[in-house]
Formats: sequence, structure tokens, C-alpha cells
Amino acid sequence: MSDLLDQVEFKFGPCIDKNCSFCCDPVKIFRFFPDDKIPTDKNGDKIWKERDEIYIPKDFIDKVKLKTYDCIYFDKINKKCLQYEKRPLICRKVSCIDENSLETIDEQYRKIISSKFIVIKPMRKSHE
Repeated sequence: MSDLLDQVEFKFGPCIDKNCSFCCDPVKIFRFFPDDKIPTDKNGDKIWKERDEIYIPKDFIDKVKLKTYDCIYFDKINKKCLQYEKRPLICRKVSCIDENSLETIDEQYRKIISSKFIVIKPMRKSHE
């Protein structure tokens, strides 16, 4: 695994610098993301636990629907990844920063954390 990690080009994200947990709280991925791509621990158990809700970004209301997950390695109290240095490849390759953007890192960061979502929770069947 370490050989593979040495070959992967990781993307910069201001997670630590900005004390940000936007991507992780909750984990947000495209609705049709393949289930077999969800990261697993060393025992093969999925580390993301699906939430019963869909997020729709208000800026892309007609185009994007996101499934949400809780990551077992995310400390909700301190808003930190407990495995940041050893986080899965999918997490290492995600960034809210576009290195080709004309905007500064701070401008891009402010935009992403100000994103608003519509949260849809399925209707619960009542037990009569």
C-alpha cells in the first residue's frame, strides 16, 4: 500500500490550515457513486456509514444530488479526521481548491464553505 501512496499525486486542501471539515461533516458524494468504491478499513468494513438523507446544492438544484455519509474516522466534537495522515486515497484526492483558478485559495475556500444545501430526508412510514 505504501508503494501505491508514493505514486499518487495528492491534491492540496486547506483542511488543516483552516481547521475545516466541510468535506467530512457529512461526507458528500454524487448520488450514483459506486458502492464498491466506498473506502474500507483493514478488515474490509466500509468506513462511511450512509445517512438517510440527500443533499442538493442550492447553486445546482436541477443538476446535482449528493448522498451523505458519516465517516467512522471523523471526530464530530473536535471536527477533525482521526486518520488524516493515513486517510483513504479518495479523501486524499479530493480538494475544494482548483490550482488553475484565478481566485486565491482564501476566495475559493470561502465560496465552498458558504455553499447552501437543501436536505431531503425520506418520509418515514408511520406504524398505525
